[in-house]
Amino acid sequence: MNRRGLSLRYKILFLLTAIPAVALAAYLVLAMRVFESDKIAYVFDATSNMSGTLASQIKTQLNSVLIGAKPLFQDYLSNTNEQGRRSFSARGEELFQEDSQIDAIVVYRRESNGEIQTRAALEKTPGLYLEALGSSQATLAQEINEAIRSGRSIRSLGKDDRVLITERVGSDSRMAIFAIITRLSETAEMFRTSISQRLYLIDQTGTVIFAPREFQDANLKVAVPLSFLKDPSKKFVQGAETITDDKGEVLLASYSKVGFGDLVVVSTVAREKALSAVGILLRKSLIFFVILLCSVVIVSLLASGRLTNALSSLFVATKKVSEGDFNVHVDVKSQDEVGALADNFNLMAAEVSRLLDQTAEKARMESELQTAKTVQETLFPESHSHLGGLEISGFYEPASECGGDWWHYCQVGDQTFLWIGDATGHGAPAALITSAAKSASAIIENMQVGPAAALALLNKSICAVSKGRLMMTFFIASFDQKTKVLTYANASHEAPFLMKPSAGPLKKKSLLPLNEVGGPRLGQDRETVYEEAKVQLEPGDMVFFYTDGIPDIRSPENEEWGERQFVKAMIEAHQDFPTAESSVARFVETFQAFRQGSQLVDDVTFFVVKNQDSEAGS
Repeated sequence: MNRRGLSLRYKILFLLTAIPAVALAAYLVLAMRVFESDKIAYVFDATSNMSGTLASQIKTQLNSVLIGAKPLFQDYLSNTNEQGRRSFSARGEELFQEDSQIDAIVVYRRESNGEIQTRAALEKTPGLYLEALGSSQATLAQEINEAIRSGRSIRSLGKDDRVLITERVGSDSRMAIFAIITRLSETAEMFRTSISQRLYLIDQTGTVIFAPREFQDANLKVAVPLSFLKDPSKKFVQGAETITDDKGEVLLASYSKVGFGDLVVVSTVAREKALSAVGILLRKSLIFFVILLCSVVIVSLLASGRLTNALSSLFVATKKVSEGDFNVHVDVKSQDEVGALADNFNLMAAEVSRLLDQTAEKARMESELQTAKTVQETLFPESHSHLGGLEISGFYEPASECGGDWWHYCQVGDQTFLWIGDATGHGAPAALITSAAKSASAIIENMQVGPAAALALLNKSICAVSKGRLMMTFFIASFDQKTKVLTYANASHEAPFLMKPSAGPLKKKSLLPLNEVGGPRLGQDRETVYEEAKVQLEPGDMVFFYTDGIPDIRSPENEEWGERQFVKAMIEAHQDFPTAESSVARFVETFQAFRQGSQLVDDVTFFVVKNQDSEAGS
């Protein structure tokens, strides 16, 4: 016996190292994922708070501008000039000059032909309004139309901090459009110089109002493809999502509605930047992981060396045992499981010789049982035969090597004798009783006696052999070839069933049990006298003989077949009164399908007799 593969020491070392390594690696991966998820949630929360705060601040600031502008709106709507047209009064101009938030205000009106006309204007610096609009005058009509449609619009005026607010006041013929230029200096600077995150003020079409200085696009839709920009019908107040920008960078984006026009504050943070702390933690964890793994390897080397030394001693001892040397002793002083294993090995070596002797004895007994089984099989007749006008076919399967059931048939003159018996229990004792019954029957056959006398003689033989400790149920019948009369006697055995074609389709109520006579079991009382009964057999009649082991058959689920299923199977097997051989095959197939190879509780024995003679008895 040679060693194969790696030494046990290295296997233990590998095991002691691999388990902590795998566990730590799994923990590291899970911890990183949890930390990453938590960090992302924190970033979303922080950026959502930032965008929400900015949105509230901008809303307050813009509402403040409109509150300051409302007296100007009222002044314009309530004052007319010499031509009868609305205009700002001197008081309105004073209010305008006093309001530090408004740089210019221009009034527009859409005429009935759809043309938009300028009606009035106030500027703190002459030409400021037109200079502020610059090249954007082409889109002014769009802003005015948007204000007419929705009541309000807002857009940036280039790269500085000025914005144009367009507000609709009144409706129909009294409707006026006020265009206000105001400055949001602090707010604009906050959007342009944000460090930890990128801030954008846009409308819901993606048009940029304020953005970081390095952002040059007029619209955010392509660079930062947020879901509400892709789907303008989406309703939201606040939101957060992970997106990929036009450069392939993954961003953590949060956004909040301002509540003024359709303005939205958007905050984005690069995912890689947000999770930079995770990378630092990972590097430190890997250093700790390597240090811990080295410590585990050192400890494992020491532990595996001590353990494998004792196991090596056991290996040498087992090699000697495999070579047949049982005079071996292992000296291991450790008090752990290996020491206990060595003690048990020493006890095992001492017991092996005795166990070998027992094994040899058991093999001898099994051989003798197999011989007994072979001998017992010679006690049974051929499973299929034609005898004296009868077709006979049977089946036998013992529950163990030797069984206690026995069946037989023989021809004595004009009489065909049919025998079936069941000894108490099964196994070797029952097999000895059946052997005695077979031996006695060989003598009784030559005495030319009837079934009752045969049972009485058989009873005396069983009593002499068993001394009252083992008993046997038995049923003997004789068929007269001339009269077609079946004479029978019963010693507490299961009554056979007679089935007659003349009774019509076979049903449970048409089964005729041969139970007109009965007596005690064989071996119970030496002086028992048995009675006989007779029944006339007609051509095609069939008789089913069996032992009590058939209803006791069980399925793999330990479900008993039972009397009901037994009778049903017997009726189905004989329904068309087939040959005896066919009926036996059908019945066996039915109960074997239920049994599915499970262990028998008791021996199974039965045979079928069919009257094939078509001549009427005299």
